[in-house]
Amino acid sequence: MSVVDQVRTKVQRILTDNFGKVEIDRDNDFVARKDSAVTFIRVREGFGDDGTIIDVKCPLLMEVPLTKELFQWVATEGQMYKLGGVWVNPDDNGKTGWVYFKYAIIGEDLDESELMTAVGVVLVTSDQLDNELQEKFGGELFGE
Repeated sequence: MSVVDQVRTKVQRILTDNFGKVEIDRDNDFVARKDSAVTFIRVREGFGDDGTIIDVKCPLLMEVPLTKELFQWVATEGQMYKLGGVWVNPDDNGKTGWVYFKYAIIGEDLDESELMTAVGVVLVTSDQLDNELQEKFGGELFGE
């Protein structure tokens, strides 16, 4: 079993212990929800042969107009969180895109409190931030 598979099994066990069950989407990501926030947890290769990274990300908005104001907010205020940050993924048309909140942790020495803190930070922050950003920049909420 690869290191990524080992960490993925550990992540699934921790999430199941804390949430009672684990939803897995079609991309094989784990899914956690809080109100309008839908958070995806993915285990992937990291640094070196045995490195793993756990990405915890939540789409906040989709089809949001890509404006100078949005990019400025993401580059400044969106990067000022103590844990995690906001980023934009433009659509192919270059005029709209998706806005995410993301936090990543190293998976090799993962413990339960570290993973659950990461998931909690992303869920709580995203649930508050998605509505605020929609009012400010438009677009559609992902979790609705």
